[in-house]
Amino acid sequence: MLRAALRSLLQHKLRLSLTLLAVVVGVAFVAGTYIFTDSLKRSFDALFDAPQPDVAISVDTGAQTGGPGGGPGGLDQAPTMPGSLVDTVAGVDGVAAAYGIVSSDGALVIGSDGKVVGENGPPARGTTFVDDPAISPLSIASGRAPNGPTEVALLESTATAGKVGIGDTVKIDTPAGGLVDLTVVGIVTRGISGSDGSTLAVFDLPTAQKLMTGKPDQVTSIAVRAEPGVSQDSLAASIGKVLPEGTRTQTGAERSADIAERLSEAFQFINTFLLAFAFIALFVAVFLIFNTFSMLVAQRTRELALLRAVGASRGQVRRSVLAEAGVLGLLAAVLGVLGGILVSQGLRLLLKGFGADLPSGPLVIEPRTIVVSLVVGLVVTLISAYVPARRAGIVPPVAAMRDEIALPVRSLRVRTAIGAVLLAASALTAYLGLRDTADGERAASLVGVSALCGLVAVIALAPMIGRAVLVVLAAPFSGTTIGRLARENGRRNPRRTAATASALAIGLALMSAIGVIAASTKASVSAVIDDTIGADFVVFGVKFQPFSPDVYDAVKDTPGTRTVTYVRQVPIEVEGDRTALTGVDLEKFTDVVDLTMQSGSEIPSLGLGQAIVDDVTAADLGLKVGDSIAATFVNGDSELTLRGIYTAAGPYQGWITGLATLASIGARELDSAVYIRADDDADLEEVRTTLDSELEAFPTVALQDQASLKDQIDSQFDRVFGFIYALLALAVIVAFIGIVNTLALSVHERRREIGLLRAVGTSRPQVRRMVVLEAVMISVFGAALGVVLGVVYGSLLQRVLEPQGVTELAIPGGQIGWFLALAVVGGFVAALWPAVTASRLDVLRAIATE
Repeated sequence: MLRAALRSLLQHKLRLSLTLLAVVVGVAFVAGTYIFTDSLKRSFDALFDAPQPDVAISVDTGAQTGGPGGGPGGLDQAPTMPGSLVDTVAGVDGVAAAYGIVSSDGALVIGSDGKVVGENGPPARGTTFVDDPAISPLSIASGRAPNGPTEVALLESTATAGKVGIGDTVKIDTPAGGLVDLTVVGIVTRGISGSDGSTLAVFDLPTAQKLMTGKPDQVTSIAVRAEPGVSQDSLAASIGKVLPEGTRTQTGAERSADIAERLSEAFQFINTFLLAFAFIALFVAVFLIFNTFSMLVAQRTRELALLRAVGASRGQVRRSVLAEAGVLGLLAAVLGVLGGILVSQGLRLLLKGFGADLPSGPLVIEPRTIVVSLVVGLVVTLISAYVPARRAGIVPPVAAMRDEIALPVRSLRVRTAIGAVLLAASALTAYLGLRDTADGERAASLVGVSALCGLVAVIALAPMIGRAVLVVLAAPFSGTTIGRLARENGRRNPRRTAATASALAIGLALMSAIGVIAASTKASVSAVIDDTIGADFVVFGVKFQPFSPDVYDAVKDTPGTRTVTYVRQVPIEVEGDRTALTGVDLEKFTDVVDLTMQSGSEIPSLGLGQAIVDDVTAADLGLKVGDSIAATFVNGDSELTLRGIYTAAGPYQGWITGLATLASIGARELDSAVYIRADDDADLEEVRTTLDSELEAFPTVALQDQASLKDQIDSQFDRVFGFIYALLALAVIVAFIGIVNTLALSVHERRREIGLLRAVGTSRPQVRRMVVLEAVMISVFGAALGVVLGVVYGSLLQRVLEPQGVTELAIPGGQIGWFLALAVVGGFVAALWPAVTASRLDVLRAIATE
């Protein structure tokens, strides 16, 4: 029986090649994901090989970014400690050397083209060079270390991206020193080879203190090298005894473990995220494999009956079909591992295209990757072929003696009943999820269950739905014999048509749902900007970094402006909640930003030490107007009195106070944004031209009106969702491969029928049109199922996300139109080979086919 199975597999190698390709695509995505993340991890592992301080000392505080003043970011203020602690630590027994370090975000390098290097990448950092190879992760690749207030060294990838080299003068915008001209004296490297998208400028300690913090007697951390024979743990304990409260010590081993843990979590997320798309592609491939083996079993009914007649048992016949599937699965898995190498490189290029330039390194293929790929390919193929194998086992021996042979077809009643029950369950869980969206996690879980039930329900009901839908889709062609034949070819085997269409429906359902969420998110942000920003123009820093007050001074007296004001931000932590405290000009702010107060005092009436907060934060922390709030800032603790609660509006949330209160807690004099409102009768184009002229001297800020601000935010969303579309496209490709395979096998199955059509006068072009029309109708049917399902659940997810700021529902009609057009074009292309094959059949041989 095994030999018979292998012989059968070789006889149908052309028919099985497309099925093999579909499994290879899915397995290659799985293997490629593991190869990609393992290779990336190996590149980052160089961090642990690079020298590390035996003990690192830092300030134990900090907060996350965000808030109403500067949008998503702008809080780069690094906590500092007295530089005198360096000498204190150096005097501890067992310390061989101690170095003060200043390291902070905000050192924006201006390239030779006048633009900020890595403008859309991670934050730009400035740091101190430690000339101690035993503990410094930075090393000089060429040139020398910086020494003096006019010198800087650049990370190798930063210098390359900025097209600057040793001896060149480079402009760097720094948090405390503003825009400075420095001479590049060295190129440095660090543990990671290649680029991770970030930029790095390296100074000596006095220069870093002056430019990055503006505090000549402060450092952000201390790096310690132990004397020979002194353990890191014992040295950390000794140092801890002389340090003041609020500092944190970490041994080199603890620091490496901390980095390793954070990297492991990040890679686990990436792995899970990418594997989800891999399994979507494999799930779509299941329909293709099922269809292929179902049709092959139907075409080999006489052969299987003869095997039964000569003594083969049902189990042997069943196992022979599964053996074919197993060989196919193993072959696909092996090819998938090889394809995974290409996929891993494709993922790297795809991420680079969307702005994430990752470190380079050797490809890593772990044994786990090979084992998982083999298991996945084999299991998916066997599961998909199991039902056709069971059908093969029930072929009676007497069927070998019949002229017309057909496998028994079960009624669709049970399947339809199951679909109806699942559809009802889908509606019920969606209702329960939307009844109370305050608990976002619960609501999202219920809607997710509803989506799963709905998807399975649509797949179960697809044969019944397809019969009616194909009649509608064929209406424009029903006046011709070819149109009617194409329609009936699709309707004659509703299970096969449904399985083919369902594969496409899954991919387009996900893409449509993502499209609704993307459109709704962008519409919600646009609505917030329209309703909240009263300013005609806003100045933001590149990468949303804070910038010098000189920017405000340059534009505050611009002709044609009515109100020009700035805002500043500092990190704040209240009861473990980390967000931003925004300082505003109390009199001017309400003229450029319109926030809705729910209770308490209006912004202009805030006094020293008083603040307002958004309703979401207030609810989370259980705050009410009049409460005294204990808050932690970079420079210590303070108290605020809550005087009002406003309605959160997208990115406009967090704590708001007056500039005087912000100054009282030691905030740096750096602005997060400048808002500009023109006179009512001013020509906005003239005002903008003047503002652009005034801001030419500040390359690290960007002037935006409301339209350009929306465009910038939309482009960021487009990059994220575009990456997801690119991953989902694999599932759609597999679905179209399924259409090709189904039509090819269908043409072979209908050889006699096509031969008779040709014998009674049907021309070759007519046969081709018949096959193409059938493919297009199946594609449009699948696309319509997917689009409807995607729009429905995209809309439900928007309702779930409403408390998180996605308040507007937007259906991307143009995008959905493109999806349907894709189905038509894809169906047409998928049908070309089967159509040509059908039209070229030899009439006499086709009629004689048994």
